[in-house]
Amino acid sequence: MTAAMLLLLACLLFPMMASCGKKGDPVPRQQPVLLMIKNLGGEPVKAGNLLSWTLPDRTKKAKTFKILRSVSIPGEDCPGCPQNFILLTEQDEASLQSGEKEPEKYSYLDRDVIKGHSYGYRIVWCVSSRNCSPESNTAEIKIK
Repeated sequence: MTAAMLLLLACLLFPMMASCGKKGDPVPRQQPVLLMIKNLGGEPVKAGNLLSWTLPDRTKKAKTFKILRSVSIPGEDCPGCPQNFILLTEQDEASLQSGEKEPEKYSYLDRDVIKGHSYGYRIVWCVSSRNCSPESNTAEIKIK
């Protein structure tokens, strides 16, 4: 009888002992990885610098674009040195779409340019505040 009681007690206590302690660190919900824009291009036009690009993958989620710019001043630039890109603007997709025929094609006109300066642009696109793509290729434009 005591052996049977001890066995029953052991069977009841074992699950409680096994369930004590830390289960593991909480894991955040996985976000889909966004591909970087690889075809960012730019050209000088009368009104400023015109940038254009397409997205590498299609998503129905609302998108925002962060446009980064670096400025090189003649005589002060350093060939081969890393460029300092700062946020120029952040806009939603509706304000940057080029047309209805190509819904994934976007453009932006930077009107704040100075003759003789060189500009570098990169773009990051996001579907939420924490889920953004890596920086795009660099579009270099020199204003003559």
